[in-house]
Amino acid sequence: MRFGVIGCGMVAQVMHIPYLAEQPEAELHAFVDPAEDRAHELADRYNVPHVYASHEALLDERGDELDAVVVLTPSHAHADVVVDTLDAGIHTLVEKPLATSLEDADRIVEADEASEATAMVAYMKRYDPSYQRARAEIDGLDGIDLVTAYDVDPDHFRIVDEVYDLVEGAPPEELIEESVEKRQSDIEQAIGTDDETLVDAYDFQLEHVCHDVNALRGLFGRVESIDHVNVFADGRYATAHLTYEGGVQCVLETGDSDRKWFEEFIRVDAPDGMVSVDFSNPFIRNTPTELRTKQGIEELTDTVRTPSYDEAFKREQEAFIDCVEGDAEVKTTTAEAREDLRVIVDLFRAYRGEAVRTDD
Repeated sequence: MRFGVIGCGMVAQVMHIPYLAEQPEAELHAFVDPAEDRAHELADRYNVPHVYASHEALLDERGDELDAVVVLTPSHAHADVVVDTLDAGIHTLVEKPLATSLEDADRIVEADEASEATAMVAYMKRYDPSYQRARAEIDGLDGIDLVTAYDVDPDHFRIVDEVYDLVEGAPPEELIEESVEKRQSDIEQAIGTDDETLVDAYDFQLEHVCHDVNALRGLFGRVESIDHVNVFADGRYATAHLTYEGGVQCVLETGDSDRKWFEEFIRVDAPDGMVSVDFSNPFIRNTPTELRTKQGIEELTDTVRTPSYDEAFKREQEAFIDCVEGDAEVKTTTAEAREDLRVIVDLFRAYRGEAVRTDD
């Protein structure tokens, strides 16, 4: 299966490209990046025969040769790329978040529905072995009293620079300016304000809390209501009270810091027990997520499991290939990812006292 990688930045270099190179069913056929110097250096490193500055050039010259693409551009550029690849009948794995605005997300969903190609959103946590095992443990609880989702990022770039040999690039200045302007416009449109603090907060949370929103969706279904939202610490932190299907109550705590440790977990408290999924740093390969269960009133059972050291990013790629080959159905769909984006937009609209768009 011939793959094109569109966007060769950090997540491409740290995870997607190395693991695609390990997939026996995958052949790296082309790299696309507006920083052509970076794409050429990576192509030399991975023995990839074709390099392009734009996805349009790739599709014009090599579209007939490609089976699949992985879209790793900034989220505000996803729609233009994904619509074109799906229109060309090319199977498409696109990074999360699906888009920056609901309008762009709608374009992707419409293209997905009209295409015979497979489209999947790269929510790698849904393929984490501990996360997948947590479903059975949660089902074994005697009801759910409270769900707590906590996610505070460190300075990932500083950590990544210590661990990986990344190839830097120099995109054209005019392209950078256009990209910044589009992202700013999309954010202001999405949350209905040009308030600098909220624009910056949404810019971060969009890329950050989408992980938690989707992981919670996979365990508890649809968000039925957003009951309270607070954005504070100069926009770096936010909390929200959410109600999921069946009345499940969730407290979401999310933030950005300069500290040097990563912390993200989902904890489920029940009358007689607790299940906690403690995620590892997503940019450090093969660091396992821990699954902890406690149960008992008269006697206590406290168990910590590490089901596998298998990397969630690699398992996600394997799942995508299985879907393309017809051996599995897509679990993380564009329609689901569009609803995740709606939840994030609604968090900011609720904070501003506006009616949330739950019926979109």
